[in-house]
Amino acid sequence: MAGRARRTGRDGLEWSGGRPVQRRDRCGPGRVGFRVVRGARPRAAAAGNDRLVCTEGDDVSIRAVITTWVVALLFSLFATIAWRGGETAADVVLRTAVLDREFDVETIDRLVIEHAGADDGSEAPPPEDLVFELGPEGWRQTSPFEIAAEGFPIRKVLIAAADLAASRRTPIAGFDGQDGPDLAGIGLDPPEAVVRFRSPDGERRIQLGARTVAGRSWIRVDDDDEVLVVGDDLHGRLLDDDPRNWRSRRLFSSDREIDGVVIRNGDATIRLERAGRRWAMTAPVASRGDAATVDGLVGILGRVEHDGFIRDGDFDRARFGLEPAAAEIEVSRADGTTERLLIGGPSGLVSRDRFAMVDGIPMVVRLDEATLRGLLPSVSTLVEPTGSGVRPADVKSIEITAGDEFVRLERNLDRWSVEFVEDGVRASGETSTELVDALMTTLVETRATEVAIQAFPQPLMVATVVFNGFDGRPLDAVRIAREGPGGRWAFENGDGVLRILPASAELPLAIESWPRFDP
Repeated sequence: MAGRARRTGRDGLEWSGGRPVQRRDRCGPGRVGFRVVRGARPRAAAAGNDRLVCTEGDDVSIRAVITTWVVALLFSLFATIAWRGGETAADVVLRTAVLDREFDVETIDRLVIEHAGADDGSEAPPPEDLVFELGPEGWRQTSPFEIAAEGFPIRKVLIAAADLAASRRTPIAGFDGQDGPDLAGIGLDPPEAVVRFRSPDGERRIQLGARTVAGRSWIRVDDDDEVLVVGDDLHGRLLDDDPRNWRSRRLFSSDREIDGVVIRNGDATIRLERAGRRWAMTAPVASRGDAATVDGLVGILGRVEHDGFIRDGDFDRARFGLEPAAAEIEVSRADGTTERLLIGGPSGLVSRDRFAMVDGIPMVVRLDEATLRGLLPSVSTLVEPTGSGVRPADVKSIEITAGDEFVRLERNLDRWSVEFVEDGVRASGETSTELVDALMTTLVETRATEVAIQAFPQPLMVATVVFNGFDGRPLDAVRIAREGPGGRWAFENGDGVLRILPASAELPLAIESWPRFDP
């Protein structure tokens, strides 16, 4: 075939040995790069003997293109590996971190926030710097006045500072101005705020500048000769959040045990004092305090929170009804400290909320109606509602005087004996233990359905019950009155408080109520 002449016709077909071949540069879409070859096909079932094949030059071109792309991809892969091989993840963190590794959140013990003054021409005084310090009892705001602070929001600020990462570093010299670097355009001359972090290793200072797009902000660390673009998490916590919310909302912030409470509501005064595990009311009457109710009040005082900040700094107390105050609550603690809450006037025309402040702290807060109800209980709810405060196990004998009748009950181990004089005859014997227990249960354990602060109704008196101890001395005496036959009962043990029980209460007072069993 190589020696045969090739003839070309006008139709672009080359004749080689009598067979027409159409020429194209290469195979590919939209191109005819095949030739018609006459001969047998591999599959016997195929119809005809013609087949299509690419030319030899076209096959070489495709292989060259594929080889070139593979080599280029391999070179790119090797270059990427070589470039990254010298920088670890720790190197990336160090390259972008704003504060060095010595900035440890756990060692920060002082936080200072300096806000820029007003730039609108007003005569308003610049905001005072806020200072928070960590002490044995946690974080406290120490300036402009001292008050307990919440550790959680402060810790979030410390973490936001520790996590600062720079996405851009620009030398200060690049901000040319007439008199040196011009940082006003990025909010750093003056800065919008300055935050200082103090630890045993020293102090770090961060100046907060203007915010940019995509949640980024400008900052400057200490007096470095460069400014940085970082995320705006720290900006948000220092500029958007109200730092007043970092203060504790608890009205009585100390965690020491409360051993005294004084409540002055108008002209009425309630005074409660702890004596060991028991509470005593010393005003308006000297009486036993109800342990359950007083402990509940103490629990409320220990955790009660106000419902919002109203005003800080210098203000006229009379404007908020705080001078004179409508009510006062004074709390005394075991360590000798005293805290006093002043409750003022209504916080609105139709609102039942009240203004309030802790004496000595220049801060007005708001208390809602539900909070006030828990802080200002009535006297009757704080008085022990039982007829006597003795313990049944401490009672050796009981003496009952009902009119002209006298009954004496005496304990003998787990039995009781009765002694009385009837018709001039002295009688004694063993009596019902269950009946004695029922009498003491009614007088010592049964809680009154109503408590009234008033004098004992002497005309209604029906009996007196005296409890004596094992030393023979009286433990307590209870006077009993009744609103006529079938009426309610009233108990009083010398404190000017009536404990009222329903008429259904059973009291064995008469001689005939006590059975006598002969030995």
